[in-house]
This record gives sequence, structure tokens and C-alpha cells, in this order.
Amino acid sequence: MFKPKEIYRRRDIHNKFGGQQQGGISTPKNSPLVMIFTSDSGEEFGYNDGWQSNGVFYYTGEGQVGDMQFIKGNKAIRDHINNGKSIMLFKYVKQGYVEFVCELYYIGHHYKQVRDRESYMRQSIVFELMPSELSHNPEEYIEGPEPKESTLEDLRKEALSSSNEETTTIQRVTKAIKRSKAIKKYALKRANGICEACKKNAPFVMGNGDPYLEVHHLKKLSDGGPDHPEWVAAICANCHRRCHHSKDADSYNDKLFEKINEKEKQLYTN
Repeated sequence: MFKPKEIYRRRDIHNKFGGQQQGGISTPKNSPLVMIFTSDSGEEFGYNDGWQSNGVFYYTGEGQVGDMQFIKGNKAIRDHINNGKSIMLFKYVKQGYVEFVCELYYIGHHYKQVRDRESYMRQSIVFELMPSELSHNPEEYIEGPEPKESTLEDLRKEALSSSNEETTTIQRVTKAIKRSKAIKKYALKRANGICEACKKNAPFVMGNGDPYLEVHHLKKLSDGGPDHPEWVAAICANCHRRCHHSKDADSYNDKLFEKINEKEKQLYTN
């Protein structure tokens, strides 16, 4: 749909997908998207959007006067998974033109006291968003111990664990990272060195002795979340490129999803 680092004219985006052409949050009625726009110029208004050292993207909600409320665009971000919507992040590079950064998902929010446009103090909502693709996983940004050697069942439980009870930003981020690492290790362990698409052996063995396979998401984040055992596959690099770039990418993904679904049933059906 959008390519990272690609430049788009914002007007063209809305002509194709709809949504509000002004403001930071656009919610097209008939498209499965929530598009958020950020720029460096927002800092003077208290909008300190940006990547944190832990790999989380902070995004300030909308509302120029008074305390921000969970309505309109703010509600759309918070409830995007339940509504089947994908959050797409764009950054302005010049007037009218934006660069697509990545797809994000909501893990939580916190509040910050800032001044509104009339210089009154008000409560703003700061969303905590994480990249949806494992290739942009926050483990790239955070140093920490790898998940311990676990059984396939242990990793599956970790991947399916909920983070709803986490109350602080650090707890939410830690939980999300733990789940992302678990699902990656789960898919690789389930594959056992054999591509889950073409059924061929991994093309080579890495320096640590592990067979090289890549983890691929079979379904979009908006279909239910980034970390589900039935929605990831460990595949060779060639099949991974086919899933994303080939003429039959959609049908190939569908077939792979069926294979993984059947594999999961065989593993976990009594």
C-alpha cells in the first residue's frame, strides 16, 4: 500500500483513500486506515512526537483547546485494532509532501501537561505506538537478555499473553518486546530449519549454528494484532520476497496461511 521512505503528495493520498486533508489524524470512512502525520514544526506547540530510545513512537493526540478527549481521531487511534484499522505514520518533508515511515500499533498512552493555543494549561494525550513489522522490532533499539530457551508451548503462551494489565509505559513496552521476541523464536522453532512455504531446507546456517529463515506476517495488524502464532511463518528469503513482491503475492500468502493454520491444528488439537 505504502513503501517506507517513499515520498507522497498528501492530496494524492486522500484522493485515493479519503479522510481529512488537514490536521494530524486522518480517519478515512471507507478505508481500513488511520493515517497520522507528524512534522518537526509541531514542537513549538507542545507536540513532541518522535522515536524514543526504547523503540516506541510518541504521538500527541488532537485537540487545540482544553483537555484532550478520546473522541474522533484520538478514539480512532486507541481503538484501531478493534475497528480493523491500520495506523500509518507519515512525516512531512516539505509543504504538501510526506514520507511514509511505517505501520504502527497502539500499546498504550500517557498524559502530559502542555499549554493550548490560548496559553492555558491543559492535559494532552500522548500515544505510545510500536512498529508492526518484526523487521522494525524494538529489540533493535533495546539491549536486554534474549528470551530463555523455551519449549514451543512456552513460546506460544508468551506470544499470546495479554498486556492489558500493564500500567506504565515501561511495563507496556517490556511486555510488547517480550511478545515480539517470543513470536519470532516460536516461528523459527516451529519451522525447525525448513521453510514453511516451499518446504526446502534453510539456504544456509548462520555463525551461531542456527538455520537462516525469516519471519513473515501472513495477516495485517488490523486483522487482529501483530503477535499470533497462526499469523506468522518462518520462510526462506526467496519465499519472503515472493510474499511481498510477486505477481501472485496475495494467493501465495493465502496458501501459506492455510498451511500454517493446518500445522497449528496438528500441533495443538488433541
